[in-house]
Amino acid sequence: MPSPKGRFGPSFWIVGALLALMVLGNATGGHGESILIFLGIAALLTGLYSLIFKRPSWAALPGRNAAVAVLVAGAAALLVGGVAAGVERSQRNMAAPTTSAQLEADAAAKLATREEAVKKAEEAVKAREAAAGTAQAEAAKSTIKEGVWTVGKDVIPGNYRTTKEVVGNCSWKITRTGSNGSDYIAYDLLVKGGFPMVTLLEGQTFDTDGCGDWAKQ
Repeated sequence: MPSPKGRFGPSFWIVGALLALMVLGNATGGHGESILIFLGIAALLTGLYSLIFKRPSWAALPGRNAAVAVLVAGAAALLVGGVAAGVERSQRNMAAPTTSAQLEADAAAKLATREEAVKKAEEAVKAREAAAGTAQAEAAKSTIKEGVWTVGKDVIPGNYRTTKEVVGNCSWKITRTGSNGSDYIAYDLLVKGGFPMVTLLEGQTFDTDGCGDWAKQ
């Protein structure tokens, strides 16, 4: 490594001034760990430069031993600064003591969230129950039992057939609703067997006796 000149060159003053400005800026902001990191990086690069290129660098290092010393010092400063920065970051991330007002606000927010979740769950249950009730009502209207029924009100219009084969006497009749059973549309008053089928339209009344249940087809 060549011997340095007896005086410092312009690069020494330029780099030194920049480092001093950075140190001063961080010192003003109270960031001591940043000062160590900046100085450590500068020393590390300076020592590496002198060792690799065998030149005194901007700091006019007098020889290899000085370069190694600066390199080691830079690595140590960088390590200490990094550890200090991690500790300070952890301290900043630590939550400040929680006040009673904050605790009450958090508890109220959690309670409101739970109440909203319960409300949504209850609404979902009611919706399912309503859907199930509607389905059951529709299913009930699709099955006709013994009796007199108004089509479109008690039962759904459509084609119906007995669910079981007729055994014994079966009678049915379709009349116009409001005619008190006197305005016949279709009828069979003496079914002895089989699976009778009828077509029911809205505005009709269906009267069945002895035929068992009828199911919509």
